[in-house]
Amino acid sequence: MPGSAKVRMVKGPAEVAVDGICHVLGSDVSGQVIAVRPGKALPFEPSGQCRLHLRFGRGGRMWLANPAGAGTTMWYDIARQVSVLADKKITVMLAGDTDTGKSTFSAYLANVALSRRVVPCVIDGDIGQGDLVPPASIGAAALSGPVTDLRDASASLFEFVGHISPAGYEYLVAKKLRSILERAAKLGDFSIVNTDGYVRDACAYKLMIAKELQPDVIVCFGENPTLFKALRDGPWQVLCARASSYVSKSRFERTRRRLDQFHRYIGRGSFTAKLRQLKFVYGEMVFSPLELRQPPIKQLERKNLKKMFVGLGSGDRVEGFGIVTDITTSIIRIQTDIAHFDRVYLSNIQLDRAEVVEIRL
Repeated sequence: MPGSAKVRMVKGPAEVAVDGICHVLGSDVSGQVIAVRPGKALPFEPSGQCRLHLRFGRGGRMWLANPAGAGTTMWYDIARQVSVLADKKITVMLAGDTDTGKSTFSAYLANVALSRRVVPCVIDGDIGQGDLVPPASIGAAALSGPVTDLRDASASLFEFVGHISPAGYEYLVAKKLRSILERAAKLGDFSIVNTDGYVRDACAYKLMIAKELQPDVIVCFGENPTLFKALRDGPWQVLCARASSYVSKSRFERTRRRLDQFHRYIGRGSFTAKLRQLKFVYGEMVFSPLELRQPPIKQLERKNLKKMFVGLGSGDRVEGFGIVTDITTSIIRIQTDIAHFDRVYLSNIQLDRAEVVEIRL
């Protein structure tokens, strides 16, 4: 269990050289150099005479924080209660408002599982601000070693939602989460499902997800008695976790991070496919290229297809992502590193280097 000393919160961009014994989210970083991404805040929990040598980029900073609201001390008992169940195959669902620490706890709980020699699989269901995949998507990654930032993990399974807000698409998100959880069963025995921060006036949505996933444990973050009441009567165990006090992001940081996440997964290649060889998928609807002539939905209109963020795959599996750069009556050209695909998963998002634009439906 971490000590009760003050937590050193470091917000990126920053580089931290650790001289001595120190942990970040349950990961031993003693003697290492840890990079902290822009806008990301990591809790460094040193022991004894440990010293941190810091180098900041623009906007980076460090401050001392009370372990009652930062670091892992406040979550130690919760993680212990959950991890002792890991001798069997279990699913843990995380629920709570935006900026309550769900993603941070996901990394910590995964590291605790690894310390018990259990392979954790993290499922990122935050379609607005995910770590493992670009926005509008859901991803799953099995961790073979400890992490301080889930963005350093590599997702191997994907689902595509096509929207960055679940409002109006709650059923689709719940169904995609169930699908990826079932597919992820082969990746590990300890599944951690991080859901989005859409909870206010949406407790029925979180209950819908819980019913689809049938988790063994639900961890609720922050003071939200309505959410707790909605979830407490299910066949699962419900635990309440203190919300982190130091994970809030400005609107500018959120916008920048979202755009960066999109472009991280698009790739730099360019591939052209013949329209007649493709199917177009939007939600649960599948369209043939012939329907581009008289589009039944706005996403199939050529003006909306250009610059659209899309999922790409073969059969019914999403394998990667891209941006439509051109479309004619016979071909479609996409910026992506996915060379072969026969399905294009449509979204309501258009991208360029500087902004994200949602297509009005």
